[in-house]
Amino acid sequence: MCLTYYCCCYGRGKKTDSSKPLTEEDKQLVALKQQQLKQPLTAQEEEDYDNLVYIAQKRDIKVTIQKGVQAGIVAGLCVTSGVIVAGPVGAVAGGAVGTALAASMSRNVTPLKQLLEETPREKRAAVYRVFREALKEEFQDGFTESPELRLLLGGGSVISVMRYCLDKDLIENEKLERLDNILKTIR
Repeated sequence: MCLTYYCCCYGRGKKTDSSKPLTEEDKQLVALKQQQLKQPLTAQEEEDYDNLVYIAQKRDIKVTIQKGVQAGIVAGLCVTSGVIVAGPVGAVAGGAVGTALAASMSRNVTPLKQLLEETPREKRAAVYRVFREALKEEFQDGFTESPELRLLLGGGSVISVMRYCLDKDLIENEKLERLDNILKTIR
């Protein structure tokens, strides 16, 4: 199950079994979420999207564009061909060549800021809503503990509060690492 679908429909904390058929309630929820993802961004959501770009820039988040499967296949084929051609010595040589090729293929690292800026306008709503849900689930409880942040949260979104916290250095290192992991893993 893709992470986007998982985050939007079930929330990051819920475990689901993708082999079980969806119930009617689940199908309605999925349809509702898909409809919400297709709606254009409001003015507040546009501002939040810009805040998300700012957060990605400030944290200097880099993401790997998925080439891992291709790199793994190349490495495996190199090892296999090395074994066929020269036995155990070929396995070592094939492994070295395969590893070098796989490493060069998987170095397709791009700043998240660049990906967000290059996202077509018609797809920004879906991207924004996935990030919003993930950040909201992870950080909203912590924000409601602080009176100042609760006041900000009452008038804005989790993403705008995250930007405020980053600008004022109010986030602890542990929470910054969790933020970075969320921004890196959502696809």
